[in-house]
Amino acid sequence: MTIHREASRVLFACVCLMAFAPAWGEAIRVAVPPLANLLERDNSGVYQRLVGRALEPLDYSVEQVFYPYRRSFKAFEQGRVDCIFSLGAILKKRLGAERIVQSYPLGKFVFYVFMPSGEAPIESVDELNDRVVGGIIGHEVYLRPVLGENHGLEQVRSEKQAIRMLELGRIDAFIAAMPDIRPFLDRLSYSPEHPLLQNFDRLNCHNTERNRDFIRDLSAELKKLKEAGGYREEAGDLYMPF
Repeated sequence: MTIHREASRVLFACVCLMAFAPAWGEAIRVAVPPLANLLERDNSGVYQRLVGRALEPLDYSVEQVFYPYRRSFKAFEQGRVDCIFSLGAILKKRLGAERIVQSYPLGKFVFYVFMPSGEAPIESVDELNDRVVGGIIGHEVYLRPVLGENHGLEQVRSEKQAIRMLELGRIDAFIAAMPDIRPFLDRLSYSPEHPLLQNFDRLNCHNTERNRDFIRDLSAELKKLKEAGGYREEAGDLYMPF
């Protein structure tokens, strides 16, 4: 790793990248919701590292603001931030596709139903009838259209808490996303052939002239980074090919 790259990562991990964009002035504010290993409060997540590397040759100032899942969505919806990690499909549905500009994908995610290790995996939503099903707080925005009105979710704070509740019998099953849950797979049973839904995580911004320029330039660098193997390098065991 070069000294230049390491220095850029340290800067991105701070509250603000001290690389001011003279054409636009103020920093681009980015809401960061929690995604285990991918988006972290200390800015060490895989997606944050990828964006940090992509920004190295660019002249943009970016300020990250960490929020709980729902608050990050609200901050973006109310215009208190310029961009937000993840939640792209929900944003387009709520605000309209024409009001959002999206980056090149940062990664792929796939939701599955998980059971305790050794139990038969769930293969359809209908099998969840009469079961207590857990879900990570905030993920219901993705899962509600898939589960329908008849399936509520027992909300949990994290994948680790969900597994503990599952093993204690406080929930019968839980729904989580790959790659977030991958570090715990040896304690779980699931059916890889029966995903509930899949999509891509991206950086999403309000559709303004400045943001369109930012997303265009960032996306070009992200694509080059992926093609050079940078995605696999940063994600390691969490990498999901696309």
